[in-house]
Amino acid sequence: MKARAQGRMPHAVLLTGADGGLLERAAVFLAGVQLETGEPLAHADCRVLRPGKRSRIIDIESVQEVVAALRLTSTTAHRAVIIHEADRFNASSANAFLKSLEEPPPETLIVLQTVNYYSVMPTILSRCLRFHLGGETPLITDEAWNNWLRDFDRWLGVLAAPTTLPKPVDVILPMYGLCARFEGLLALFVKEALEQNPPPIPDDPADKDDVEEAHEASISRGVRLRMLISIQERLRLLGRQHPDCGQAISQSIEAMEQMRVRLELNYQMMSALENCFLRISRHFAHRSRA
Repeated sequence: MKARAQGRMPHAVLLTGADGGLLERAAVFLAGVQLETGEPLAHADCRVLRPGKRSRIIDIESVQEVVAALRLTSTTAHRAVIIHEADRFNASSANAFLKSLEEPPPETLIVLQTVNYYSVMPTILSRCLRFHLGGETPLITDEAWNNWLRDFDRWLGVLAAPTTLPKPVDVILPMYGLCARFEGLLALFVKEALEQNPPPIPDDPADKDDVEEAHEASISRGVRLRMLISIQERLRLLGRQHPDCGQAISQSIEAMEQMRVRLELNYQMMSALENCFLRISRHFAHRSRA
């Protein structure tokens, strides 16, 4: 607020952190400060860019629309652009936006936000002033999810048995059960999140289906991330309980990270999870036992 009053607002800000909801609220708040309004999303001089459809990409057509709008005369002295999930630019859309990001029209604030800071293109990063908003990724507290995590812990306990190589039936059947339940819980949590956070109303009614699809995909991505982070935390906890499993756990966490990358490329959830859990079971099977 002080920087805004003194005319020292930067022209491009990148908000990063673990809590996607907090980042969205902060981006809207900054746009409101810039436009001097409590409802910036309804302001004529506010533009919003977000990933579209199930491809989850900020496409070049959407970027070109925002760039064209910035060339028009504003209705007030200030403008704001909010960019959700800034890691979802592709090469074409990023290149189309770089000039506006580096030299926007006077009195323009561009606010970008993402929970995946390390996936943001360097050409975008180099043109923004970054602010990290603290806080951990919010946990899912649903009892059904807690039950799933307890069953996952039991599965890991079988894999980490210090002396006996587990029987395949004691590994494979529970693994497939965990995968199937994960997919069902993800769908349930996404549905609940959509009820609490419905999609925005588009300016053009013809865009309604695309906006709803993109919003659902964004919500699903956030919920899935929270679930996967909880799984990785369980693996790290196992490492503290079983120091002899250190290498297997490190390899398993790496497998989880690789799965997250594949999911960002729209791999099928069930197949990616099954493949990851099979890799985890192999890492534990190949470790030496006393």
